[in-house]
Amino acid sequence: MGTLREIATADAVWGAEYPGRGDRIAERLPATLEELAERLTLEFVERFGENGVTKTMLIGFSMGAFVALEMTRRVFTYCGAEPATLVVVGAIAPHRRRPSAYPQTDEALTRLLDRDGLVPPEVRDYALDLLRGDMALMEKYRGPAEVPVSCPLIALCGADDPARAATDDATGAWRRWTTGPFRAELVPGGHLDLLKPGHGSAFWHVIER
Repeated sequence: MGTLREIATADAVWGAEYPGRGDRIAERLPATLEELAERLTLEFVERFGENGVTKTMLIGFSMGAFVALEMTRRVFTYCGAEPATLVVVGAIAPHRRRPSAYPQTDEALTRLLDRDGLVPPEVRDYALDLLRGDMALMEKYRGPAEVPVSCPLIALCGADDPARAATDDATGAWRRWTTGPFRAELVPGGHLDLLKPGHGSAFWHVIER
């Protein structure tokens, strides 16, 4: 199916493809982050089944951290159980966010794209359109209800990530969002350095500690 596609040689690693991207480019874009999480959750449960989702680890990078949190809560609603672990990377805890602070101008968004060096020049305009849409979702998102999940939660942040500079405990503040085991760690690099080619083994090493 187009929603979940294998993104590594390991059979157990899958990536969520958002509407408006890749194989789903013709699909209607979600109006809110909550709608995006709802659609992905239904597809997630359909793909793995009620028993399978409890054996999975949900990982969200940047905006995806909030999508993963919303999905974890919805998985419990549909299945009566949560994923095995929730991992959030490069994201300020929901209650520490300031939606009005997200960049909105093309100039600011372009700087954001260039900062992480993950976008080839030939797809820059396309990436800018996607980022503009993502920022609109994040600006409208007011965060989940004050009800934490219960599964283990791991929060990671790059030592040079602006999200860390925004507050003295942006990553550790995720502790509030689970009643289960919690771990917060700083990793070398910037906002999404763990996504760069060759950094996969370092990411899994941190997760498996």
